[in-house]
Amino acid sequence: MTTASGATLGAATSIDLGRPRLLYLTLMLGHMAQGIAFTAFVAALPQMAHDLGPRGAFVAQMTMALAALGIMLGALVSGAIMEKAGTRLTMLGSIVALGIAGSSALLSHGSALLLASRFIVGFATACMVTTCVWGIAAEYHGARRAQAIGMAAALGSGTSLVCTLLGGYLAQRGGWSLAFAQYPAFAALALLLSAVSLRQVRPKRETIGVAPLPYILGLLPLYMLGAILFAVMFMGSTQFAFILEEDGIGNPSTRSLIMSSITVVSVGVSAIYGMLQQRLGVAGTFIVGLIAMSVGLAAIGRGTGSAYAVLGAGLMGVYVGLVVPFVYHEVTERTELSVRSRAIGLLSAFCFFGAFLNPLVFASLGRLIGLRGVFLAVAVAMAGLALATAARLLRRRAAAAPAGG
Repeated sequence: MTTASGATLGAATSIDLGRPRLLYLTLMLGHMAQGIAFTAFVAALPQMAHDLGPRGAFVAQMTMALAALGIMLGALVSGAIMEKAGTRLTMLGSIVALGIAGSSALLSHGSALLLASRFIVGFATACMVTTCVWGIAAEYHGARRAQAIGMAAALGSGTSLVCTLLGGYLAQRGGWSLAFAQYPAFAALALLLSAVSLRQVRPKRETIGVAPLPYILGLLPLYMLGAILFAVMFMGSTQFAFILEEDGIGNPSTRSLIMSSITVVSVGVSAIYGMLQQRLGVAGTFIVGLIAMSVGLAAIGRGTGSAYAVLGAGLMGVYVGLVVPFVYHEVTERTELSVRSRAIGLLSAFCFFGAFLNPLVFASLGRLIGLRGVFLAVAVAMAGLALATAARLLRRRAAAAPAGG
């Protein structure tokens, strides 16, 4: 799953310490950190729920929400932090915070400490992403920049897949807390790589002559839609594991294999998003994603057993692979260059606010209609949104037809 902040992306003094290949790898770390932030222990959520007391299921789901909240707030302020602290200090400090906070579950199973550490992990991740995206834009240009950004996204998704599988294995071997060992291990490697390749540069604040309010108001419906779409997207990492447990899939490794198929499919679908968008249009591609999610959630809610779970996971992957680029593509199309980076940062904040709301909304709804009922209800909502989008698209085409004739 990509974030951005309001950091200015422009020409700057080189941030290379004389090791360009290592610097390239360092600038991939932000998206990789975002991948590990949500997937290191996702397959072990039911185990966590059993050990965390009467409200264990809610606390386990809130570990995802607090990381999303940290990313949301970090996306808003990380640009300012980097302007004051500089690239090197921001990156190194964020990596240290990620490693220490991420390893807290290895030392204590207290709910308060666990949730606080998850917020710090999310915040640190947002700062890393901002530094890396700014660094890519400052260091590379043209096709090289596009290639680097694409590679960062691919490595982020790949990290999500590896950490999901590894987390399930570690949880099976040594309990759910062992899955958190991935954080200090990743941080140690990232710290070494950054220390030898990343130079200290303080980005200059860009003076923008466009008032922020007009573009914020114009994009507010899209921002709110993004929050809803991400809240639904995080059902795959927050509630899905509990459905699998209800289906009798108690082995964390098996759960991680099923859940990782979301990432596998989303990577492939994202890779052909441009081709689909050219053939189906932006709205048509969005509709395909909504239909896939509706069918996938319905399969999970109505069916039992691994076959329905794998089918649902694959269709959720289609949704993720289409909806995430859709919202970011829409923002880039609707904004001028002078405000685009800030608009994308605000979109990230709204999207991860939706992720934060996921357990708050769906856990409460689950107590009323059951977890499977939640999946079915959201499936109906996604189908309704797809129909509404299709109707709007048809109205636009009908209105444009006379002019075309």
